[in-house]
Amino acid sequence: MRIFTFAQIVVASLFFVSMGHRSVAAKSYMAYISQSADTSAPYWVAKDAGFFKKHGLDVELIFISSSVLATQSLIAGDISFTAAGGTSAVNGKLAGGDIAIINSLGNTLPYYIIGKPEIKSPEDMRGRSAAVHLPGTAADFAFRLGLKTAGLTFKDIKAVTVGGSSPRIAAVKTGQLDFTVVTGSGKVEGEKAGLKVIVDMAKLNLPFQFTCTITTGKMIRENPDAVRAVVRAMAEALHFYRNRREDVLKIMTKYTRGMSRSALEGGYDLFNKLLIEDTYPTLEGLKNILEIQASIDPKAAKAKPEDFVDLRFLDELKKIGFFDKMYGRR
Repeated sequence: MRIFTFAQIVVASLFFVSMGHRSVAAKSYMAYISQSADTSAPYWVAKDAGFFKKHGLDVELIFISSSVLATQSLIAGDISFTAAGGTSAVNGKLAGGDIAIINSLGNTLPYYIIGKPEIKSPEDMRGRSAAVHLPGTAADFAFRLGLKTAGLTFKDIKAVTVGGSSPRIAAVKTGQLDFTVVTGSGKVEGEKAGLKVIVDMAKLNLPFQFTCTITTGKMIRENPDAVRAVVRAMAEALHFYRNRREDVLKIMTKYTRGMSRSALEGGYDLFNKLLIEDTYPTLEGLKNILEIQASIDPKAAKAKPEDFVDLRFLDELKKIGFFDKMYGRR
C-alpha cells in the first residue's frame, strides 16, 4: 500500500477542488427581467464581456418580462438564477419558495413617475389612466409609493396593467394612457418624447432592495461552486460597467434593440451612480419592503430581513480583500 505524504495530500486536494470548480461549466439558465438600458445591463456585461466564462460558467441568458414571473420560474426549477426586484424575492420567499438573495446591484429606489405635459402636478394624476407593471414587481412597489407621496392611492387613478418598461412608455407616448413609472433610461426616453417627470422618487434616496440576483436553496446546497462563480462574475461585471462606458454602451445596444443613443447614455449615467461596489444586499431596504408587505401579508410582519439573504459567498470575497483590491482601496 502506498503511503501519501502531507504535501501530496494537499496537492491532491487542491486538484479535486480545482476540478470541482470546473464542473460548474454545465449549462445553466439565468433570467434578466428588463430590456431597459440600466437594470439588466450588468448581467449582459457578465455574459458578453466573458465574466461568466472566466469563472467556469456556461450561462444562457433568457428574458422574462417580470421579476414576479422570473421568480416563479426559478422556484419551479426552470432556471438556476434570476435577476429580481427585492419585492419579488420577498414575496417568493414568503409564499414558501426556497430562494435567497445572493448579491445586489442597487440599494435604493431609482424610479420616476412620468406623464403627459398637461399633468402639471402630482395631484393632476387623480382620475387619469396609468400604465403599470404586474403586482409585486419593483415597478409596482415604486408606483404605489409614488402615489402615496402625492396623497393618492390606486383607487384614485385608472390603472392598466401593461407590463415591462418599453410598452409602458409606448402606451403613454402614443397617448393611449396618461402616465407611468420608469427607471432612469425610461425617464430619458420619455423626456425625449416630450413627457415630463411628475414624481421623482430617486431624490428620496430611500433604502430599498432594488435589482438583485436570487437562486434556490437547492442550488446553494448542491452546487455552491456555481453560486460562488456567479457572485464573483457579477462583482467583476459591475466593476467593468463602472469603468468601461463605451464597451458597456455597445453591449446595451445589442440587448435593447433600437433604443436611442441618448436613452442608453442617460440610463447608463443614472444607473452607474446607484451601483453597489461590494454588491451586498441592503437589510434596511428589505426591512422597508417587509413593513409595506405586512399590510398585505401577515407573514411579512414576522419575517426578518436576514431570512431573505445568503451572504456566505460575498463574505468570502470580502474576507480575502477581493473588493478592496478590485477598486484599488489599498
